[in-house]
Amino acid sequence: MNADRPFAWDKFALYELCAQNPPRDARLLRAIHQDGRSRRARQRADLTLGEDFCGTAALSRAWCDLLPRGRAIGVDNDRPTLARAREMAAGCAGLRLVLSDVMRVRDKADVIAVLNFSICEMHERARLARYLRHARARLRPGGCLICDLYGGADAFETGLLDQRIKPPPAPHPGARDKVTYSWEQRRADPLTGRVIDAMHFEVTPPRRSGRTPQVLLNAFVYDWRLWSVPELRDAMAEAGFARTRVYPRTAAATDADGNLYVRAVEDPAEVGGSFNVFVAGRL
Repeated sequence: MNADRPFAWDKFALYELCAQNPPRDARLLRAIHQDGRSRRARQRADLTLGEDFCGTAALSRAWCDLLPRGRAIGVDNDRPTLARAREMAAGCAGLRLVLSDVMRVRDKADVIAVLNFSICEMHERARLARYLRHARARLRPGGCLICDLYGGADAFETGLLDQRIKPPPAPHPGARDKVTYSWEQRRADPLTGRVIDAMHFEVTPPRRSGRTPQVLLNAFVYDWRLWSVPELRDAMAEAGFARTRVYPRTAAATDADGNLYVRAVEDPAEVGGSFNVFVAGRL
């Protein structure tokens, strides 16, 4: 942001505010990696995260904050997005950002994360399979690939959902703004699994701020192949992952030190009629 101009939100900052919870997800990913491992393995603090399709790399930044001895490698092929990521990551030790197609990256990682439903950018199963094999080859022993998916009874319903979002506290310059986030599923085909989704933002600053309200329509538009959980698990198994598990986006328990513990879903009733879950493939 230019310090000489009045503060204004950009779409990337609004995305992080409205659609992500990187500190929570970083802790959950670490807990999934640690699930079922020995006490010594659970205490490792030098883990490397590979964040594919990283966008502004908010998750990678949160990972480095969580594990000061850890590292993160954020990969994205969109130059403006990665340029914004570099601005946001200024001073973040341990993070390396790479402008590249994810299929060209060879860096090893303990955890590879494909969040924000980015796995659905791959429309053909053959392309999905190639990516899963590539990700598996990048994992260190004991590593895991973790993707998120949404699904359930209303996964292919169209419509618009508005949500009022609480802005960051002061001294953030937008602390008193009213922020509305809208998620629109404007097209959905259950026969092909294809969906068109869009994100819109509206910001109303305080009247006396002298700032102009902002409306960002179609800030992000996605053309996805919405893979089902069993489809993704089958593809992971065929790509050579020894085990696959499904985890909720909540912790099963937290210890006195604030470490999260997770438990894989065993009963289908646990996911409910509509769900947002992590699918993990382990070596």
